[in-house]
Amino acid sequence: MGFGIVLPLLPFYADRFGASGLQIGILVLSYSAAQLVFAPIWGRLSDRFGRRPILLVGLVGSAISYVIFAFAGSITALLISRIMAGTGGANIPVAQAYIADITPPEKRAGNMGLIGAAFGLGFIFGPAIGGLLAPIDPAAPGLAAAALCLVNAGLAFFLLPESLSPEERARKSEGALLPSREGPSRLEEAAIVLKNPAFLQVLVLSFLFTAAFSAMHPVFPLFADERFGLGERGVGWLFAFLGTISALMQGIIVRILAPRVGEIGLVRLSALPFVAGLVLIAVAPTLPILLVALALLAVGFGGTLPSLVSLLSRAAPDELQGGSLGVGQSVGALARIVGPLMGGIMWDLFGGPGPFLSAALVAMAAAIWGFRLRVTRTPAGVGTPA
Repeated sequence: MGFGIVLPLLPFYADRFGASGLQIGILVLSYSAAQLVFAPIWGRLSDRFGRRPILLVGLVGSAISYVIFAFAGSITALLISRIMAGTGGANIPVAQAYIADITPPEKRAGNMGLIGAAFGLGFIFGPAIGGLLAPIDPAAPGLAAAALCLVNAGLAFFLLPESLSPEERARKSEGALLPSREGPSRLEEAAIVLKNPAFLQVLVLSFLFTAAFSAMHPVFPLFADERFGLGERGVGWLFAFLGTISALMQGIIVRILAPRVGEIGLVRLSALPFVAGLVLIAVAPTLPILLVALALLAVGFGGTLPSLVSLLSRAAPDELQGGSLGVGQSVGALARIVGPLMGGIMWDLFGGPGPFLSAALVAMAAAIWGFRLRVTRTPAGVGTPA
């Protein structure tokens, strides 16, 4: 929710300091870049010191980052706040590991889904809260996000037990330092799954769709304000609308359609509204048309994202599921770096419609690529180093 509060407001705050589209893009991508760097670091530290202290450090660090955001007086201060927020928010794998520690294997997938559901709810309510608070006081949204993190940290401190015993921490820490004799390392796992052409094709699709979607984040608030005069509150409601449609698509519609048309078929079906939504945003003459465009985009992205994650899993051997999804997460993080950078540059070069039309071209390339996609699972042991 803290992330949702801040994201739609960040371009407005940066614009007040005279930031260019490129600079706003860098502000947005800095969060994902910090996550990409620190996620594996937090994961290894949690194996050694326990999940609970790493989760607490991340929550407190996020709270500090939002306080800096609330009182930022320059673009540099905003950048520092976003890097700190990304560093603190990079402990998502630690939360996933905590769930794995305390959940039997047969219930693990469902409980992991709770994290995705929590993200969806946060991205629905967060932008609405930020939009309501920003007109009252520019510092209010950042302070509200910081308060949420501190409350969360307090709950974790008093109510969350450690999931790893000292013996388990010692064993995991020793395992991280010694070469494994029972199977391939993480780098070797990645090399194995990347040898599968179908896996690479799904990775390309995931990268292109995610980059196209994230290209709108640094510029859409300014675009909506410039063309429709919506301001911070109106943009917050638009992001909440986008999140609601996407959550409904992922939580309900995908469950109905995927068994009937398959993941590949769902990706192909979702590509059309994805591209149409981006094009329609660029040319929307009225607010109702813009809402239709956002709904199409949410349906498109909500249909492609879970299908591509499932296809990544299908394309990898059973014993390398964790490694394959880890590769997918890293590629997604890279896409969330490239996308905002592209959006910011296109805003500077071509103005309002530029980022959305360029993102539509990227999504169209992904759609064309999707019709060539054939997924076959990599046989167990294929490519495993001797």
